Amino acid sequence: MVQKLKVLNVSVKLYILNFFLLFSLTISAQKYYTKTGITEFDGSKAAFEPIKAKNNSSISAIDVSNGNIAALIKIKDFEFRLGLMQEHFNENYLESYKYPKSTFDGYIEISKDSIFEGNNEIFNYGLVENNPLDIIIKGQLTIKGVTKDIIAVGKIKKNESTLNLICSFSIKLSDFNVK
Repeated sequence: MVQKLKVLNVSVKLYILNFFLLFSLTISAQKYYTKTGITEFDGSKAAFEPIKAKNNSSISAIDVSNGNIAALIKIKDFEFRLGLMQEHFNENYLESYKYPKSTFDGYIEISKDSIFEGNNEIFNYGLVENNPLDIIIKGQLTIKGVTKDIIAVGKIKKNESTLNLICSFSIKLSDFNVK
């Protein structure tokens, strides 16, 4: 459950890895698509050197006719504040030479209550407006060849000709064989 990451000779314990996804998608018929989605990684622990990275080239698509969503994140595109962290992230932990991408494949539901209540509705694009709408995203995340089910909360809204989706979730590094 607890993973150790050595950065600049400081041992950091990581319990979870946070991903924050922000997609600004442009429309094409019933689908929104972007090559410039933002994915942020935060594996920091209090009192240690912050371990954060940002990827500005995540690829994602949403089919608004049925709420299906897919994303592809190139691991090497994460940029860290310190080059040594980026090197360790790619070579030792995520092994980006062997596993160059992470993927997510799932669907969106409209949140009615808590995600644990099960009272969610099938995605209906007609309900999406300029005001953020609470959503639940369910699907499968693959990192280092390991696929796990994910349930996340988020918000979706229209912005003129774009669709903005913000979602965050936490994962355990050990679930994806990150050592």
